[in-house]
Parts: sequence; C-alpha cells; structure tokens
Amino acid sequence: MAVVSSRSRRVSAALLAAVALSVPAAASAQDSTIPDDGAGVSATPPVPLDGDGAGDGPATTRPETTAGSELPNTGSDPRLLLMTGLALSLLGLGLRMRTVDADLY
Repeated sequence: MAVVSSRSRRVSAALLAAVALSVPAAASAQDSTIPDDGAGVSATPPVPLDGDGAGDGPATTRPETTAGSELPNTGSDPRLLLMTGLALSLLGLGLRMRTVDADLY
C-alpha cells in the first residue's frame, strides 16, 4: 500500500474544494410566478407611464431644494472601518504567530 504524503492530501483537498466551489448551485426552488397561459395577467400597466394620458393622474410636486443644501451624512466613517480592519488583521497575525510551531523555523 502506497503512503500518501500530507502535502499531496492537502493539495488534493484544495483542488476538490476549488472544484466544489466553482460548480454552479442548482436552483430547483425557483419557479415562474406567471402561469404559462397568462391567465389573470393584465397587459395594461396599473399607472400611466410617461407620455401616456398626460394630465389624467394627480399632479406630482417636486420637493423644494435650496441652492446651498448639503447631502445628509448617512455613511460611516471610513477611518473607523480602516482601524477596525487593521486591528482584526493584527489580531489574526498575532494569534497565528503565537500558535506557530517553533521547530519549523
């Protein structure tokens, strides 16, 4: 019986994982919501589209804007994200260096 090295096992496991992740997943639960014969589906839109029946619907108003208005601050601070990512990376590196086998180096 041939002895398989741990390196060849790791390589074959990595190749198997790459093949498994590259194969597209089956979507058996997806199904069409419209029946094949189109029963109950209307061909007219529920609201008039641009150019269709102008003046038939209620008048739309635009929100008032001022010339000097600024956009609202809805995002997060990128420095906080950078520092969090750096801290997590250093924590992972520290744990890796702590658990490394000293006999290998």
